[in-house]
Amino acid sequence: MPVSELFARVRAERAGHPAVIASDGSLSYRELGTRVDRAVGWLRAQGVTGGARVVYAGGNDGAFLALFYATLRIGAVFVPVHPELTDAQVAHIVDDCGAALAVCTPSAGRRARRTVDVARARREIRDSPADGFAGAVSDGDVALLVYTSGTTGRPKGVVCPHRQVLAAVRAVDECLGYRAEDVVLCRLPLSFDYGLYQALLCAHAGSTLVLVERDGDRALLSAIERHGVTVVPLVPSLAQMLTLLQRRLRRPTGVRLFTNTGARPGKAVTAELLELFPGSVFASMYGMTECQRISVLDPALYEAHPDSVGRPIPGDHVRVVGADGRALGPGEVGEIVVWGSTVMDGYWGVPQEQQNRYVRRADGSLELHTGDRGHLDEAGLLYFVGRDDDMIKRRGVRMGLTEIEDAAERIPGVAAAVALRPEHEDAPLHLAVQTSLGPQEVRTRLARLLDRARLPDRIIPIPSVPLTANGKPDREAVRRLCAAAASEHDTPVPPAQTRTPHEPAAV
Repeated sequence: MPVSELFARVRAERAGHPAVIASDGSLSYRELGTRVDRAVGWLRAQGVTGGARVVYAGGNDGAFLALFYATLRIGAVFVPVHPELTDAQVAHIVDDCGAALAVCTPSAGRRARRTVDVARARREIRDSPADGFAGAVSDGDVALLVYTSGTTGRPKGVVCPHRQVLAAVRAVDECLGYRAEDVVLCRLPLSFDYGLYQALLCAHAGSTLVLVERDGDRALLSAIERHGVTVVPLVPSLAQMLTLLQRRLRRPTGVRLFTNTGARPGKAVTAELLELFPGSVFASMYGMTECQRISVLDPALYEAHPDSVGRPIPGDHVRVVGADGRALGPGEVGEIVVWGSTVMDGYWGVPQEQQNRYVRRADGSLELHTGDRGHLDEAGLLYFVGRDDDMIKRRGVRMGLTEIEDAAERIPGVAAAVALRPEHEDAPLHLAVQTSLGPQEVRTRLARLLDRARLPDRIIPIPSVPLTANGKPDREAVRRLCAAAASEHDTPVPPAQTRTPHEPAAV
């Protein structure tokens, strides 16, 4: 079935239940459905038909959801972009996908067949007559193009058909168990797939989505209390912020579940978060835009396996392979490869033979070579080590920068850490830390956790970790902060202090 049918069902079954609470008002599923009908009429008046690409650069509100579901109901393709992208960045996406309609600034959308400013589109949709039209949409038709920058080059659009999008929603929900009475706080941009899937999971369960903007961070805790939030999807910065606020205010809340994917909060932050929100549990997830979600760690296993990202979600399969493509055994680190029901249909406009991430299997399906390093254990739990672009070789040892960051974040008093890629194998390794501790104290504690090869040459305190629009550490911004750091923190680690009795062999 098409993704729009997911919303149609909950609209019929839970019409009076709150669907979304946002800056532009609160809407029941019935009221949001009426907005979707108006958006359908508006899109058709713009000449949008099945298969056409609709680029939208709006923020987190009900208008986003209305246009999203309306686009899919017509059979068109929704292309979400972050509202903070520059005109040049948006223009590349508009041009690359061949947009029929771009809802963005005129300069960014000049290559689209038609461009409408976001504010004007909202007004016109509000005043449009409702239209009950639904296009003929098959499971294999494209629902979304989600642009991801990857590691190099310009952003590429990941082709997300209705079939795979729904498979991801159902599989993730089977692991996390969103409930009809849940209230889900979403501070993540809806243009980010982790954010957008919160809306889809809420529609699947019939629960309520609370959308908050990043400029409302100081009121996050009161929003959680006021709206009765029960589920909070995290990025590290949000975990730190909630811990700080709750440590000071100690407000009663009903949060039962924290989720996380991508960069993970430090173990000390996670432990304090769970302590400050009694009754809550933590579900660590691993995935990427190219297949949405790969694995979920059952919250019951977190205490015993805090470093794991769990088992593959239903419908997906994972193996770890070496450089020669050979499948590796438990404990052996290699590239994570996934195939199954949530693997998307490759990159928009890129010939299959040029897609090194997506490889055709013997049965004709695609498997995703993630570019991530990890290993499986004897019980089938997956462990993420780092991305290929985060892997370095130092003193003869191949390692992931995330290994170093995770070790630093286990130190009480270290809120966040970012390891910077050395310029070459023999160059100094720098670690930026957001901490109340002195650099020497951090270094001393790290020496108990890391072998000599992994121990940074320099610990650089920074006031906070700069973030990208999607809430991930901005490594280039961190590098600039470190370049401007005071010279008194530049004390190398004496080798005699850092040697461990079980130093790994060179590889």
